Amino acid sequence: MRRFSVCSTVVALAGLLTASSVQAQTPAAEGAAPPATSTATASFTGASSSRGRGIGVGAITMLNGTSGLLVTWGTGSFHVDGFAGLHHYRPQPAPYTSTTDFGFGGRFWYHIHAASFADFSAGGGIGFNRWVSNPGGPGEDSHFDVSFEVGAQIRAFIVPNVALIGDLGLGATFGSNDNLLIGGQSIGGGGEPEAANGGSNFMLGSLGIAYFFE
Repeated sequence: MRRFSVCSTVVALAGLLTASSVQAQTPAAEGAAPPATSTATASFTGASSSRGRGIGVGAITMLNGTSGLLVTWGTGSFHVDGFAGLHHYRPQPAPYTSTTDFGFGGRFWYHIHAASFADFSAGGGIGFNRWVSNPGGPGEDSHFDVSFEVGAQIRAFIVPNVALIGDLGLGATFGSNDNLLIGGQSIGGGGEPEAANGGSNFMLGSLGIAYFFE
């Protein structure tokens, strides 16, 4: 009898353990609330580039030919450019004439697409040019031009902290040399009349360059 009682006890315990295991694996009853799940929300942000962040210096040319020393600052989704330049030259032998040209401006670029060693941005900016020919002499002439630019910029990083910069888009200049340009950067410089008027050089390009202190 004692042996039968012990066996009965063991069988009863095994049955209880089996029932508990089955109950733990049984799906939730119908009508029970499903387990909470997290939902993700999508938001649009600019393309993030691992290059060209922080402060950089170099040289740049706007579409109309306004050029100067470049100071640029950027994050992963955008960058801004500021530039200024001074150009004094004598198209003819002294003392007949000389021209002094001063230009400055700024631009904003939003990164649309970024890769490991390049990025493509959309934006634009404004530039100002003041140039004086033969100051204080016969035939003195002075002009002031305002240039607007809307388009795209490509930066190609030849090494991690040095970028070649090329612009394309629409440029308009108002002042002494009103003009409209669609294309790339002009090979002329600094708001000179021959550069502002475009001509055969209008589809050629002059790349900018920047060094970043990463």
